[in-house]
Amino acid sequence: MFLDDKLYQHIINKNEIQNVVDLQTTINELYKICEDHFKPLITKNISSYREIKIIMDRVFNSWDLFIQRLDKEDYFLTDIISEASYKTAYMKNSECKRIYDSGK
Repeated sequence: MFLDDKLYQHIINKNEIQNVVDLQTTINELYKICEDHFKPLITKNISSYREIKIIMDRVFNSWDLFIQRLDKEDYFLTDIISEASYKTAYMKNSECKRIYDSGK
């Protein structure tokens, strides 16, 4: 299954989101799905930061596709989830940002 499909299925199958805590938990679960997707792809066999950047760009694009799908279906939390972009969360970590930027 593609990452955007995994994210979509998770949010659609999620029980009702009743409050801010539920929302934050759900967003963290979505981030974890992204991490579980890309971490096995980053191995010792990767020879450059450029390869890591390519993997991460695919993850970021999958997140965007997931948001587009939610938007198309008028999901009630699309705006909030889109503001909690995985790319933004990833880039807040200085080491992750450094590695990503080294791949440019």
